Amino acid sequence: MHVIATAGHVDHGKSSLVQALTGIDPDRLEEEKRRGLTIDLGFASVQLPSGREVGIVDVPGHERFIKNMLAGVGAVTVALFVVAANEGWKPQSQEHLDILDLLGVSSAVVAVTKVDLVDAEVLELAVGEVHEHLAGTTLAGAPIVPVSSVTRAGLDELLDELERVIDAAAPAEDIGRPRLWIDRVFTMKGAGTVVTGTLIGGGLTPDFEVEVLPGSRRGRIRGIQSHGHQLSGIGPGNRTALNLVGIEPEALERGQVLTRPGLWRASRA
Repeated sequence: MHVIATAGHVDHGKSSLVQALTGIDPDRLEEEKRRGLTIDLGFASVQLPSGREVGIVDVPGHERFIKNMLAGVGAVTVALFVVAANEGWKPQSQEHLDILDLLGVSSAVVAVTKVDLVDAEVLELAVGEVHEHLAGTTLAGAPIVPVSSVTRAGLDELLDELERVIDAAAPAEDIGRPRLWIDRVFTMKGAGTVVTGTLIGGGLTPDFEVEVLPGSRRGRIRGIQSHGHQLSGIGPGNRTALNLVGIEPEALERGQVLTRPGLWRASRA
């Protein structure tokens, strides 16, 4: 399975597009709703035309929250790059493209949003501008789909393109060395510590002993969920939530990595 991450300039309609595709508002914080601005990572899942379900990580586009954007795209392999037709290419469009290019992300679909606000000539110019900026990067040749989250124009085509790109992308590699880069830590009543992230490198099952680096905190997996479903195990390439025993949430933070003991060691190099 693959996880899709959004990318693009602030206020170009990333979160609105995710909500239109999934029915889930990825802006979960009260301040985000009050300001109409994505601040932290948001999470959703979407059912593709084939019926399979994939996760979406929605990232903030504002330059002040670039570290949160990096936390969201670091472990994903498919990008949903968003450019608003009425504004065109902007500074964070370029910054997010540079990050994806540096990470080697080559599987992507570009959504040119807010087409309900422009005429055909402006839309053509916006699409041409996107082509120019993608040239020479890992996203060169990515399909470009004009869409509107308001009228829902182009959303079916966008889902078709996402499925095609995901089908063509290399599957997540299982080398028996699981790593979960933690992007959220919280406590659930009756469950205790929960961490979320995108799993790479290998699989996990309940009762596995785990280690969190740096810090070498050790604990055990009590339970595994993905998209609200309790699982008996999970493989690489999936969004997952792990219920941990033996590690207090205060000892964990975004950016740490959860793995099996002895497989990895922390380094400053």
